[in-house]
Amino acid sequence: MSDGESVKTVSVVRCEDYNREKTCAAVRKAIDLVGGVGAFVSPGQKVFLKFNLLQGSAPETCITTNPEVVYAVAKLLKDHGCEVLLGDSPGSGSIYKESNLRKAYAVSGYDKIARELGVRLNYDVGYREVSAPESSTIKRFPIISPALDCDAIVVVSKAKTHSLTYLSGAAKNIFGVIPGLDKPTYHARLPDSVAFGRMIIDINDIVKPKLQVMDAVMGMEGDGPHAGTPRKIGAVLASGNYSAIDVVTSRLMALDPMRVPTITAAIERGYLKGDLSDISLTGDNLEELIVKDYQCPSTYLGQGKSGGKSHRLMRLVFKLVNEYPPRPVIHTDRCTRCMKCVRSCPVKTIAVVDTLPRIGYKKCIKCYCCHEMCDSHAITLERTLAGKILAKVVFRK
Repeated sequence: MSDGESVKTVSVVRCEDYNREKTCAAVRKAIDLVGGVGAFVSPGQKVFLKFNLLQGSAPETCITTNPEVVYAVAKLLKDHGCEVLLGDSPGSGSIYKESNLRKAYAVSGYDKIARELGVRLNYDVGYREVSAPESSTIKRFPIISPALDCDAIVVVSKAKTHSLTYLSGAAKNIFGVIPGLDKPTYHARLPDSVAFGRMIIDINDIVKPKLQVMDAVMGMEGDGPHAGTPRKIGAVLASGNYSAIDVVTSRLMALDPMRVPTITAAIERGYLKGDLSDISLTGDNLEELIVKDYQCPSTYLGQGKSGGKSHRLMRLVFKLVNEYPPRPVIHTDRCTRCMKCVRSCPVKTIAVVDTLPRIGYKKCIKCYCCHEMCDSHAITLERTLAGKILAKVVFRK
């Protein structure tokens, strides 16, 4: 990440669609504007290109990094003389095994581009425990083998909203180096979004990604990272700094960067200045690309709703009643009984009753893992009556 850099440069390049020629040109320009691929990796290096594979999903759903953006980055790396390995560990509802990886890669279009480029996809489902004595949260993490065995990691993220962290961008993408079903345990141990954001920065500190590329041609708005709606933004971004690129991405999506816990965690650690003045923009005009009516997640408080006495009072209210944040609600008429929600629940508060999943709300920590992993969109996020009153009276939402 080059935390010591006084200026963190982020390039923004307009890209209207996923036409291969246009996408390759936009990605090349974006990376050239921040120093070129040679500023981050060297010929002969083994590079793990990590995309966002929440789960196997068709590209048009905007759940995963679009394969054309992955193609463009992988081609640049290969042409530079790098040995490229593509991959990710899918989300918390999937068992991390080769057969599941193959299915997810195929559905998402990554196997096709790997064949076209002549690069490998990762099928190694091994991982190793890594000691992290300097971590601010957890002191040991299981990290998937390709992230440890490479010379450099290049991250290609997807611009999406997220019900817990508000933004699913570059920093959050690295959570994918935690193997499959291990992910829910971290939600259980760190249910608070602020602590969870600090943990995400801890993982980035361990694996130290070299280059960040953001697929913001089409993003996801609403209750992402899985149940939201595709929304055009029309840009590709690049940077050597995951927090800086997340700040710029959040602005494109009309999110207040200071409400994103991974960004505030980076500021706490001294990786960004508190006023964000150490971020430099290059390329196309950011203001012309901002989607001002981008739909935020239903959990989002909004710009200007943080800080001050009212915010501290509300934090106290949250602790006392825990009613403001929406809770997951299962709609049994849409449920396919796949039981991904049961497997993904970190506190095991979803039980199977009469062949259908049921949420025990007394133990629910509102991490939204079940909502995130529901293929049929049978789980929605809804406020209780008390939560609706708080939203109306305090936040006027």
